[in-house]
Amino acid sequence: MTKIKKDKDSPKEIKSKPSPNRNKFIALGIIVAVIAGVAYALHKSDNTIDTSFASIDGIPCETQEYTTYHIHSHLDVFINGQHTAVPAQIGLENTCLYWLHTHTPDGIVHMESPKERAFTLGEFMNIWKATGSGYPTSTSQPEIFVNGNLVSTDMVSTTMNAHDEIVLVYGDVPQSMPTFYQFPEGD
Repeated sequence: MTKIKKDKDSPKEIKSKPSPNRNKFIALGIIVAVIAGVAYALHKSDNTIDTSFASIDGIPCETQEYTTYHIHSHLDVFINGQHTAVPAQIGLENTCLYWLHTHTPDGIVHMESPKERAFTLGEFMNIWKATGSGYPTSTSQPEIFVNGNLVSTDMVSTTMNAHDEIVLVYGDVPQSMPTFYQFPEGD
């Protein structure tokens, strides 16, 4: 049997020992990556409120519409017996929308929020006054009818429920009082 002589100039195999801090650096890198990911996600979710528009009656102006709680009421306004249109775009600003708003001039009031809650006619009217045109100007308080019935509550206390027909009457009561509104299918 022949023995192979190792040349002293031939490279030697060097085995390195892992650094005792190596695992600590890997764990630290993972923790930093997780924290950065969570911070980014929180930043994106907090970025829904446009702070350039103030809340009205505690209702913020946000950059998204919600479907968690999404109902509609219908509003008619009469001034001295004459029907006055509820304008489109109440509660809609350039970059945000309030939880109470209109899209079209048909009187349908959209109530869209991240959770179920009661909304009042007073809240909608304050949003209308702040963001829309055609707000009824009258020195008298209106009479309020809900589904054809005169209510004894004021605007601040009158809740808006799904598919309510709400009528504000300033001055003379109209000869034909709306008592029902046929919402489009699916509303």
